[in-house]
Amino acid sequence: MTRRLSPPLVLLATALLAAPGCAEYLGPPDVTLEGADNSHLADPKVPIILTFSKPADPATVKIEIARLTTDVEGNLGDEDSDPNTSLDVLFSTDPVEGDTGGFAVLSADNTSLKIKPSAAFPVGASLVLLIEKGFSDAAGHATTTRRRIPFSYQFDLKCNKPTTVFQSGTYFFLAVVTDPIPAQVKLFTAIDLDPATGAFVGRFTNSLRNPDPKRCSPECPSDKVCSLLPTQKCVVPSERAGTVDEFPDFLPNSMPPTGFSFQSTGCVIDQPDGTTAFITAPSDVVVVSPPVTLRNTQITGSFKLVGDVLQGTGALNADDVLLGKTSSGAAAGSMSARSIPVDQVPPGVPQPEKAK
Repeated sequence: MTRRLSPPLVLLATALLAAPGCAEYLGPPDVTLEGADNSHLADPKVPIILTFSKPADPATVKIEIARLTTDVEGNLGDEDSDPNTSLDVLFSTDPVEGDTGGFAVLSADNTSLKIKPSAAFPVGASLVLLIEKGFSDAAGHATTTRRRIPFSYQFDLKCNKPTTVFQSGTYFFLAVVTDPIPAQVKLFTAIDLDPATGAFVGRFTNSLRNPDPKRCSPECPSDKVCSLLPTQKCVVPSERAGTVDEFPDFLPNSMPPTGFSFQSTGCVIDQPDGTTAFITAPSDVVVVSPPVTLRNTQITGSFKLVGDVLQGTGALNADDVLLGKTSSGAAAGSMSARSIPVDQVPPGVPQPEKAK
């Protein structure tokens, strides 16, 4: 999709390009995650290498690696206003406080950083590399905000190990897509798992808010629907879900033109830390109205049992997003999910078709 600059921006860009003798912009060093392929790294046992576009000031190299878990507005656990949330840090290096969760070594010329974690980072989980505000070169050209570099570890789709963590059943997935167009995708997902191999087939179905206005008391006006979670209120039908625990406010919507449903196979692989890595094979997602196609959509994640609920975090990626027939580039976003108790599964959730 081609984006056009507004007239003021066009004039500004033209003036900047035409202005003689414009000084070169001197900013902080750019940071690159070496070996990343579409934000994926291949081997969690290999040290992470960060390369800098120019030498960094060692006193400003403050970096964390954390799980990419955000609220509905995209805030990390230490960025929102909720005192009950925090950043799930797996590794950190600080020029004052030192290293935790492993160690980091800056190259002699200050142009790269090798990170060796004390334990392998989780496979399938959505992770984020955070370069904190103040990161600068030797001349003091510094970042003014925290920078995020999302990434994850992808594993080969080989289903040949038994699983005891993951279970067949119905799940609710929330995907917050950031690129190329911000959106939230809510999916009821029926999964049929072979626990002997970790192979599964899943049917992913779009959802919509329950349109029954009488769920609220007093009844909602005609242009609103009733949301019961986290508290009762009338909202517009397009209101985003705050967390996966709000699944009772939604119903499956598989019928075109606005609804859709797609099937994918995948694997789960139990990890030494008690979690299980989750990955689907690439699948196309087609929406009739508006006409949108996500090519080679893949969901990766990491699930763990919390009480009686399987909870997951991860990522949703697609090779290309087509608006009609126009390419808009690759899609990337974070994912959260949870299992739904059998007695709370809404009616009409499509089930996966058995392999023939």
